[in-house]
Amino acid sequence: MRSKLEYELQPIRVPSGWTITINNLFEVELTPETSDWFSSSVLIGGVRRSTGHCFDSRVEPEGDPNGEFVIDFLTIEYDHKGKPVKNSENFLGEFRTKSKVEFIKKIESFMMETLKITP
Repeated sequence: MRSKLEYELQPIRVPSGWTITINNLFEVELTPETSDWFSSSVLIGGVRRSTGHCFDSRVEPEGDPNGEFVIDFLTIEYDHKGKPVKNSENFLGEFRTKSKVEFIKKIESFMMETLKITP
């Protein structure tokens, strides 16, 4: 039997049309004692296939308790089979903060803003 994790997944509001593709973001603050929980190359990432909007996030430097939360915002094209088109990534911008609250707010607002863009 699998033991229970020490922390729960971080609550985050995900609007319709979005898929969270990877989630290693737990409900714990980044401190020297918990830095192992932030040593993943991607903390949370998502995609809205209808518009191609996506995001990936991490802590830089990876697992550093003094690091920053970083979010990369992109668009990507998909072929007629729904597969990503190679080298179609378009970098929209980056957001950096030391605040986990601001980090989560920015992810949620990006997902909500893309709902205004019609596919």
